[in-house]
Amino acid sequence: MTASPLDPDLLAAVRGVAIAARAMERHLDAMSLAQMRILTLIARDPIRANVLAERAALSRPTLTGLIDGLVAKGWIDRCTVDGDRRGVALAITERGRRSLTAAHQEAADALSELLDELSPTQQRATMMALGHLTTAAQIRHTRRLAETGHGA
Repeated sequence: MTASPLDPDLLAAVRGVAIAARAMERHLDAMSLAQMRILTLIARDPIRANVLAERAALSRPTLTGLIDGLVAKGWIDRCTVDGDRRGVALAITERGRRSLTAAHQEAADALSELLDELSPTQQRATMMALGHLTTAAQIRHTRRLAETGHGA
């Protein structure tokens, strides 16, 4: 879809996504959306910081700050990598997993409160559209990783 920068429907969608993100972040008790995103990626499997930076599409300095904060809260650990004395992997702790579960629930509660303002049909359509947006972002990210030779 190529739309004019002033397309009113596109601008309304941009505002809606921004408002929803802000509502979710305000609803989070102990972490930011950025921290939640990084913890979600780390929770899948222990991961090296350079791979995490690629997957999260963050600069190394930005990621370093987020990681330092997550370590300080006891939500992740830095672990050595077998066979690589300098290699460090990041792994979620049990405390981090509990905090992430709570954050997911808090974000879902915030989004649910917004959706409650809509009819059931509008709620379903909005959730489907957000699901499609997630799929599009994943497709784009995978394509960009492949184009740069970094794999998925």
